[in-house]
Amino acid sequence: MNMKVVTGILLLFLLWFPSGELTQMKEIIKNNMAVKWMFEGGKVHFEMQAPTKGWVAIGFNEGEDLTGAYLLMGRIKNQKPEVVEHYTARPGSYQPILNYGVPSRTERVSGTENAEGTMLRFSIPIAAASRYHKNLHAGSQWTLVMAYSMDDDFQHHSIMRTNSKIVL
Repeated sequence: MNMKVVTGILLLFLLWFPSGELTQMKEIIKNNMAVKWMFEGGKVHFEMQAPTKGWVAIGFNEGEDLTGAYLLMGRIKNQKPEVVEHYTARPGSYQPILNYGVPSRTERVSGTENAEGTMLRFSIPIAAASRYHKNLHAGSQWTLVMAYSMDDDFQHHSIMRTNSKIVL
């Protein structure tokens, strides 16, 4: 491997994890969708992948009901990666938390879209900043919603949605 490649990999690593403080990466794969996460410096870093060119989403709630879920929906729109935080008032009724006057807390959003699907990476603070967020501390237990669509429109229905009990 040449020195430019090694330097590039090291630089990307340092940009993604600037404090050098890392935890073990966890992963769940279900219905051809993969979600990975790890904690570092008061933030949780996520990666989500699905075999689609539409939106990809994860959500967190105490139970299996969607009411009150904190959703993170992402897409590649006009070749630009985007992750938008949503709050689910009830199944089928979710809105960006910006609509509630709560600023976005997603950081380091990156991603790709190709013939194999969509991959998005992003970070969010662990501590909830409003009633529309969740405290996503290491070791906390959640019902994780995983979903994706064939369309980039966040209001378009999912073609896959499932949930699993997880420990962050």
